[in-house]
Amino acid sequence: MLSKSTCQAIAQFQNTLKQLHTTVISVPLDLSCLKQTFKQVKVTFQTQIMGINECDFDPPVESIIQSYLTETHKQMRLLEMDLKFLQASYQPSTLNSRLTPIQNRLNTLLNYCEDILGQGVGEVGRAGGATVGVGGVGGVGGVGGVGGAGEVGEK
Repeated sequence: MLSKSTCQAIAQFQNTLKQLHTTVISVPLDLSCLKQTFKQVKVTFQTQIMGINECDFDPPVESIIQSYLTETHKQMRLLEMDLKFLQASYQPSTLNSRLTPIQNRLNTLLNYCEDILGQGVGEVGRAGGATVGVGGVGGVGGVGGVGGAGEVGEK
C-alpha cells in the first residue's frame, strides 16, 4: 500500500501528464504551449515524485514501486530530449515523425502512474508482479512490463 500523500502526488503527476498529452495531440500543435505544459510536468515530477521516500509505501511493494519510479525518471529524461528534438524540427514531416515517440512515452508514463496507483490500493495479482496492464497486453503499455521478479523492463 502507498501512503495517501504518495497517491495524491502520483495522481497530480498523472493529471499534468494528461494535460501534456492533450497539448501534444492538439491540432495545430502549439510549440510554446507544449513547452510550458512540459515545464509544469517537470516541476510536478521534481517536487512531488522525486520527493517520495521508501517509508511512503509498504515493504511488500517496495521493490516494484522503486522500479516504477526509476523507470519514470528515465522516461522523463527521454521525453525531455524528444521534446527538444521536436522543437528543432523544421519540416512538417519531421515534426510529425517526432510526435509519435513523444505520444508513446506519455502513454508509458501514464501507464506507470496507473500501475503505481494500482499498487496503492492493493492490486497485486500474483506474487512478485502487478497485473494492472493498462493500455497493452503483457504489462505496461505493451512497451515494458512488470516481470515475475518485480522489475520493470523494456523490450
